Amino acid sequence: MVYGIERMGLKEPSREIVNRNFRLFFEPFNTEKRFNEFNGLILFQGIFERYEYKYGLEGKYLNHSYDRNELDKRKKELDLLFGNNGFACFLLHRPFVDRYSISGHYTEDFSATDLCKCVLNFPDFYRKDIDGRVTKVHSLRDEFTRFLELYGAASSYFENYNKKIDMKKIAVVGGSVVGMALFDKEIFIPSLIPENNSDRIVEYFSLLSEALTSLFNKLRIEIPPWVSQFAFEQENDLNTKKETLLEEINLINDELGRYAQYKKVLVGSGESLVESVATLLRDGFSFKIESVDEFREDLKIIDDNNDPLIFVEIKGTNSGVKREYINQTDSHRERAGLDLNFPSLLVINTHIKNSRSIDEKDQPIPEDQIKHATKIGVLIIRTLDLLYLFRHMNNGRISQKEIMDLFSHKVGWFKVDRDQWEIVE
Repeated sequence: MVYGIERMGLKEPSREIVNRNFRLFFEPFNTEKRFNEFNGLILFQGIFERYEYKYGLEGKYLNHSYDRNELDKRKKELDLLFGNNGFACFLLHRPFVDRYSISGHYTEDFSATDLCKCVLNFPDFYRKDIDGRVTKVHSLRDEFTRFLELYGAASSYFENYNKKIDMKKIAVVGGSVVGMALFDKEIFIPSLIPENNSDRIVEYFSLLSEALTSLFNKLRIEIPPWVSQFAFEQENDLNTKKETLLEEINLINDELGRYAQYKKVLVGSGESLVESVATLLRDGFSFKIESVDEFREDLKIIDDNNDPLIFVEIKGTNSGVKREYINQTDSHRERAGLDLNFPSLLVINTHIKNSRSIDEKDQPIPEDQIKHATKIGVLIIRTLDLLYLFRHMNNGRISQKEIMDLFSHKVGWFKVDRDQWEIVE
């Protein structure tokens, strides 16, 4: 089944697409046919949702909607298709919109509003957007070479830190995976949308289907169990070496995944930023953290007796440090029942949306805000400062105890860069 192409502004071709390996059936989005009535499924990313950016009195905003009933129904049909040893191919033609934020605060979660998103929602498996669509896509599978030469284009890439996911790479941009097969049944291909004329649509889906059927048949070739009874002498040594290397690779991937998690403090805001900062303080710096309740943007560093040592306010903003954030640290400290002299840290992720590099994100805190923080007993540290500080600690240039002493006794701005740190008052 080729499903719902009218949602992409395309028309069913005027002639049938069939050869010895496949026959394509074009069905509209609201078809009564079920996915599991076919051997395979082809559909474009995003056909279950609709969104566009508009401009209103308060500026640019996102207008988003999705067909939840149709999505839920098709999810069940997809499970049945997979249960029948079928496959699904998702054509990736645009960036993923998983969240939308206003003033740096995430207001809505769109990570499960399309079938393509739903099948990609695994723990420790990340989809990330590319700055601008890339048309130079390198095929790692001969089956897809011709299709990707004509129609390959990537808007997103994927990072997998989940050892339970069986991922086979199909296409890359640089070193990043942009096309793949998961569990030999969920296939993701980066693609342009073909021109809306019959000849181009026939060419597009013919090349794609040839590649898919060839790949699927190769993936599904099964070796009977009795074949393993024949063994070469070298196989045991090679399997042992393989297991050792895989264990080492898994440890490396776990470590890389841990550092990737820490760097989330540079992009998040609201609840997600609180979680990312808590992870860095707890798992990176090895501070003991009090659990956060009521979705407040604050937490505490505590001692072994669970007594508070440092009050931590966490903010995310598309601009720089503002006086109101410093004042909120003071008022929330009071709300937590702590006195005015209690050590307080404002961790702030600045310039979230308007930074395209580390250098652009590394904007200094205005002098008047530093003086105000000094006056009311608050120490400001940007999330970029916090990451640099962790790097210094990780390299043995500063100890956890020294950091705690600075958090406890200093106010102003804890300024940290690649080479050094200082307290600016």
